[in-house]
Amino acid sequence: MRIVFLSYLHGFGGAEKQNVMLANAMAERGHDVTVISICVDNNCYPLDERVKYIFLPDRKTGVLRVLTRYQDIRKRLDELKPDVTVNFWFQSAYMTALMRKSIPGRVIYSERGDPGDKEYSGALGIIRKLVLPRIDGFVFQSKGAQKFFNHAVQSRSTVIPNPVFVKADGFPEVKERRKVIVTVGRLHPQKNHKLLIDAFALIADQIPDYTLEIYGDGELKDELQKQIDNLKLTKRVFLKGTSKEIHKLIYDASLFVLSSNYEGLPNTLLEAMALGIPSISTDCRPGGAREIIDNNVNGIIVPVEDKQKLASEIIKILNDYKMQVVFSENAKESIFRYLPEKIYDLWQSYFGSILKIHEW
Repeated sequence: MRIVFLSYLHGFGGAEKQNVMLANAMAERGHDVTVISICVDNNCYPLDERVKYIFLPDRKTGVLRVLTRYQDIRKRLDELKPDVTVNFWFQSAYMTALMRKSIPGRVIYSERGDPGDKEYSGALGIIRKLVLPRIDGFVFQSKGAQKFFNHAVQSRSTVIPNPVFVKADGFPEVKERRKVIVTVGRLHPQKNHKLLIDAFALIADQIPDYTLEIYGDGELKDELQKQIDNLKLTKRVFLKGTSKEIHKLIYDASLFVLSSNYEGLPNTLLEAMALGIPSISTDCRPGGAREIIDNNVNGIIVPVEDKQKLASEIIKILNDYKMQVVFSENAKESIFRYLPEKIYDLWQSYFGSILKIHEW
């Protein structure tokens, strides 16, 4: 099977990571795989040597940029003649949908975020409504995202969560956790680190031995640092940047918190739980975190934008050692269903069903 992934590989990110890992897995299984990165050439994840890589730089600016992107993508697909073209980003999805009748193979769109996001309230929403009937198949990360769409889309779709590659047994045994709360994610409004900092400020005096470490870079770095300084938390809250060895830095933390407003299926939460870090997540749209965390069994779910509730649940976990141990063990056990082999079997099977191939 010839598979092309149309991608925007612009750095460390959940979608970028899952895109590259899926391409690697399909190449390892013997498929002919090509990754095309559009407009940005900044892949930060290891790409299997069997995966062909093509970078399509923008040739024009302004309105012409979209037109030339369309032309370049179509030309490459005509040359590669894929059986399946997989899109993790909506712009490439709607472009391939528009050229669907003139390019080889089937077109799949994998929704990686919140399909109800406000960005779809204007022209982009109209475009989506027009092009969805031209897409052959859809992959959603959660049932919540799948249910957002009508029956016509749901009937051509499947739900495949992200795989988790991290295993707690790959790290030293944690005999005593560091008195650190951690989070990992781009410094972007979506991740709502502001909420976590505010919640920490509410309880900082009650947990004087604890610090908060925020791993990630992004557009809000200066704004978040100003918030930290204004709250007089400069010596308690730290913006740590990014790292290729993030798991080594956080595996023995006391608590992981995801404070996002929306997520597809939050990779960082899955990985933290696989490491056995007791975890809290907001009930972020469209419901992926709720499908990972069984509330008060393997972690805690709190409402979005509720700093008081978040603060109280942080205190509850940090003050209850037995709860920490139970959450840690249950989290590690619950992650087995996200093992890579199981997840990539689902992807391969879905590709086969789209192509009406049953031998895989």
